[in-house]
Amino acid sequence: FIAGSAPSNYGATSPLPNPLWSQVAVQLARRLPHFVNINAEEEDRVVTESVDLSSESASSSCSIHPDTNIVVGLGISSSAEQEQFSKLLQSTTSLQAVLCDPTCHPDVFKQQFVGDYKLSGVNALSELFLQVAPWTTYASHARLLEKTKILLARKSSEDYIFAVLFALHGLVMPIDVVKSDINPSWEKGVTRNIQEFSKMVNCCGPQIQAALTDPKSKEAIDKLNALDLRDQVGSYRVIVSYETPQLEDFTLCILQRNNCFNCASPILQQPRVPVLKEWRGKPLTQEASRQILMGHLDHPESLQGQEDYSWKIVVGANPAYDAFPMQHQTFYPSTGKSMWYDPVFCVETLEGELIWCQRHYRCIPRKHWSGQTAGAWTLTTLDNGMVSEEQWTTVDAADDLEWAVLHYSGAAQKAGQSYVGALLCTQDGKWPASAPPGSDIWNRIQQAFRNCDLELWELFGGSYEQSFMWSEEYTKWAETHPPPLQQIGDISITKWRQKMREQEKALQNS
Repeated sequence: FIAGSAPSNYGATSPLPNPLWSQVAVQLARRLPHFVNINAEEEDRVVTESVDLSSESASSSCSIHPDTNIVVGLGISSSAEQEQFSKLLQSTTSLQAVLCDPTCHPDVFKQQFVGDYKLSGVNALSELFLQVAPWTTYASHARLLEKTKILLARKSSEDYIFAVLFALHGLVMPIDVVKSDINPSWEKGVTRNIQEFSKMVNCCGPQIQAALTDPKSKEAIDKLNALDLRDQVGSYRVIVSYETPQLEDFTLCILQRNNCFNCASPILQQPRVPVLKEWRGKPLTQEASRQILMGHLDHPESLQGQEDYSWKIVVGANPAYDAFPMQHQTFYPSTGKSMWYDPVFCVETLEGELIWCQRHYRCIPRKHWSGQTAGAWTLTTLDNGMVSEEQWTTVDAADDLEWAVLHYSGAAQKAGQSYVGALLCTQDGKWPASAPPGSDIWNRIQQAFRNCDLELWELFGGSYEQSFMWSEEYTKWAETHPPPLQQIGDISITKWRQKMREQEKALQNS
């Protein structure tokens, strides 16, 4: 990752917007290996480094390893930076891709290439070749570059990391996190596409017919086919914009029951996020860890229940899941040691309409890598036909429950998606009043996110001064469209989804 001096415009809705590109480069270089080496015990499969060209003293002594395979330019703008960037590219003999974020100078941007496809060589003849020979390596590399450009335009660490992961997987070595692909593609080859299509028809013919004959479901499928479903931001927004019983039956049959695409995305085990050890001056117990999750819920087992929910999310780190506004978390006891988790969140559909969405998770205590059980949970749900499993960790929490920081790492394994994130939660969704920038509590929250492998400028949702999650526009809408905060209760996830589908079908037929 090679950083220049252009303004980053990174983390626009974070507590610390616009970090230097040099800071971003260091953080991306640190985080990327955690998406490649799934377990801490694995031998390093990728080596990363960051280079800062933004200061004259730094740039004069810069170098990169001669065996570098992929270079990512970040904010390379001045003529001196451009010159040094070009020299660095010439110093490696193994270069297979150059990627650039949109803040780079146009002349730097033109130096992008992936494998055989170079932006500097694009002309009318090459564009015609892409259309008439989409099966070629040249065309495959062109599609890969276009995919990375889309991701690098989004200004989130997750998207930047996945841009590099796609390039690594397509050019250098297989990467488990992105190897599963449920889209038909030239990269798979004709034989594999036919085999997958045949399995879909043989196993799920009625569900396919029902989805394709329902206009809303067919539109969703068309939009999903236009995306790479490993693009979690784009695909999840389509899915929540077009929730129909037919689409859920379609995905449940094809992905979950029959795994027609042989997907097996892993739950990432790195970084090794520490669990909260002590709370209120005592070792964390299972009972206390439940009370932290229950937060402010009005329930006999909670410590200070006043609300219809446990927490509201202030900021989060995952662009696909944590960026939805007005997120309410409700944790409540089930039988034995398990709990239920019913999140409710607002979604702006592709048509610009605001709607509420609700999910239902089972929460079971799990053994943390440190050996402790209290504060570590496994959450499972069925989301539009896809089963997701997540490992949650309580990282820190105020003694008075003014705030809590929670980390999760999960996967919709048969949909080919792995994801990580972390959340700051409070009672009202606003930044804690006791944590102005630079205060001890601010620093404690910052350290909690660093324990999750995250910097504050990587988060979404707002800051001490302003909330984007709970803006006036959203809260005014919520006054006339209250969230469905009633607890789903002791009903299995499958039965609840079946009940919801029956209600939706009844509405469609009415």
